[in-house]
Amino acid sequence: MRTVTGSPVEGEDFFDREVERRSMWRKLDSDSLLLLAPRRIGKTSLMRALCAEAGEHDFGAFHLSFAACGDELACVRELGKALAGQEPVRDSILSGLKKQLPGIKSLKFGPLGVDFAPGDSPDWRILGEALARSIGALEGRWLIAVDEVPVFLLGLLKQPDGLARVRGFLYWLRDLRQDHHASIRWILAGSIGLDTVAARHGIGDTVNDLVPTPLGAFDPKTADRFLLALADGSGLKLTKPVRTAIIDSLGWPVPYYLQIVFSKLQDLADTEPPKKLNTALVEQVFDDLLKPAHKGYFDYWRQRLTEELGSPDDVHAIHLLNHCARDPKGASRDTIDRALAERIRAPESREERLRYLLDVLESDGYLVQIEGRWRFRLELLRRYWLQRVAP
Repeated sequence: MRTVTGSPVEGEDFFDREVERRSMWRKLDSDSLLLLAPRRIGKTSLMRALCAEAGEHDFGAFHLSFAACGDELACVRELGKALAGQEPVRDSILSGLKKQLPGIKSLKFGPLGVDFAPGDSPDWRILGEALARSIGALEGRWLIAVDEVPVFLLGLLKQPDGLARVRGFLYWLRDLRQDHHASIRWILAGSIGLDTVAARHGIGDTVNDLVPTPLGAFDPKTADRFLLALADGSGLKLTKPVRTAIIDSLGWPVPYYLQIVFSKLQDLADTEPPKKLNTALVEQVFDDLLKPAHKGYFDYWRQRLTEELGSPDDVHAIHLLNHCARDPKGASRDTIDRALAERIRAPESREERLRYLLDVLESDGYLVQIEGRWRFRLELLRRYWLQRVAP
């Protein structure tokens, strides 16, 4: 297995997630899923793995992303582009589209997905429904795994009539799932919770047909096996104390950060003379990761609060995280409440806001409640927060 620190992993580089895959296939037999996972937890890699093994479960499957889409039509075109890559059924899909859109003069699959003669492009809703019907007409069942749905929606919110358009798109997508439920299953995912975005704008019913499916970090035993697999793939020897030090120092063994730490250990092992791989070297790696040169690994955790929560909730959330970061064991509920009281004086309003913010911060991977205290899940993130964010 190779060390991969940037791109999603596929094939032999994808590790484990066997329990999660079994659970998701069991649910997909009857439902579509809402995959809930913080950034860099491995959701894209997992969705690609599910698509790769879909044939074993009598599904056809493909994966696409809405991350770069600027409007609703771009999302539908991404769907068309993903279908264009399915060579065994591409001609059938195109034939089905031509039957459903008889007024179109020229219709083909191209670099943008579905291409039309100038001036012929139909409304995005009509095109999306035609694509869904064409998929539904194929033999068997199909899985459509869509990544970064919330990123697209947050961008759409910034456009004229943004909220109305977000509401219309999500209701349209829900109708699409329900109208073609017999033949099509969906997995919708994003590094920001789609359920959080929908709830914030009072349209939670647009996703309530989806089965929430959280994806977390590796457990310590799996993380240990993961590090061993990386070591075997690179010819590096990691003793049990070194592997334990890596896992304990992270606190929350996310595959992405395990890969980063291992890669940095590789770099040090390749020096002349090579560094001895011991627990002191692990601590050196963690210290190095907190230097300004590596801030890109962590800055997004702060930036996404503004993207997801907006003002003033993003500032409230940062204020709470500042208090939780000061002690590795976290902060008590009373401490957090007093911290928010500095910004929201009315007790009833403060309690409602605090519950909402803690729900978001927990579901998005920032905090976890242990023994009555709210602490950072990822110890490396807590150290970064203390060093570069908290006053």
